[in-house]
Amino acid sequence: MTVRTRLFLIILLTIFSAACSLKRVWHRLQPEESVWFQQYTTDREMKSDLASCKSSASDNGDVDVCMRAKGYLLIPKSEAELLVVRSLKKKGFSDAEIAKKLGWNPEQVLRYVDDDYELKHTDSLGRQPVEILASIGKPAVQPLISQLRGPDPLVRRQSAEALGEIGDPRAVNPLIDLLSDPDALIRRHAGQALGKIKAPRAVAPLTSVLGDPDEEWHVRGSAAEALGRIGDPNAVEFLARALMDSHWNVQSESAKALGKIGDRRAVEPLILALKDKDAAVRCNAAEALGKIRDERAVEPLRAALVDEDRDVRRSAKEALTRIFGGGSSNR
Repeated sequence: MTVRTRLFLIILLTIFSAACSLKRVWHRLQPEESVWFQQYTTDREMKSDLASCKSSASDNGDVDVCMRAKGYLLIPKSEAELLVVRSLKKKGFSDAEIAKKLGWNPEQVLRYVDDDYELKHTDSLGRQPVEILASIGKPAVQPLISQLRGPDPLVRRQSAEALGEIGDPRAVNPLIDLLSDPDALIRRHAGQALGKIKAPRAVAPLTSVLGDPDEEWHVRGSAAEALGRIGDPNAVEFLARALMDSHWNVQSESAKALGKIGDRRAVEPLILALKDKDAAVRCNAAEALGKIRDERAVEPLRAALVDEDRDVRRSAKEALTRIFGGGSSNR
């Protein structure tokens, strides 16, 4: 093979390789087809509404405004199809019945009911209402996790909230990392999401947040709430200490959490909280003592029956009823 021939072949292969690469990039850049979607609205109703909007609109912008005013979202077609299939599945339809109802190929239905099916990452995913994201469920988990470190605070916030609603354990470590996000509101949503997933390995990071005096009060409060949901006794010491927090909300959420955990080590700290200056703290302390059902709380609760606040008096009365066997226990 001559040098000229070899050089020609190298140039040809280089051009071919570049063309293939450009084709792959082009396909990645192509936006997925979007459709108008609204839960519990049939395809026929959507098309009727779309026709109505088009007939009264002068351009596409007006159509968008009209459809959004009717409650529709413009989302990728695959997401809309997934939501429709899963909705019908929840109603008891078989795969074959779903395919017949939608006029689809049976394989198309099987794709969406597959437990391993995963949505593609799209920029619009995290901007959708949390209710929609939660309805998508596990297929949205990995794309939402990938958006937790994105540049848009709204997307990070909604992704965290949706992951909490979905409850998939794959989100636990990424959500723990999000507890150090620069946005306090996002840190709060991350804490709440961890509580909803109820992952024991989140207890240590959440107790660190709860005990951090430099953290925002509402973030500390969400950490207390999450610890109550998780219900791990290892959090009791930290929650009991938080009953003396500088903010009433943190104290109140800590009292509620201790009631949910139901550990008797919390009784004495909760009895002290019955004398707190804030009525909400006293009220939640009384309720928590009723759930724990320890007789050490009887006299302090009787004293709370004459509290100046009506809600505290009511909670004390209900707590005493629980302790003496008149109500159900959470334990």
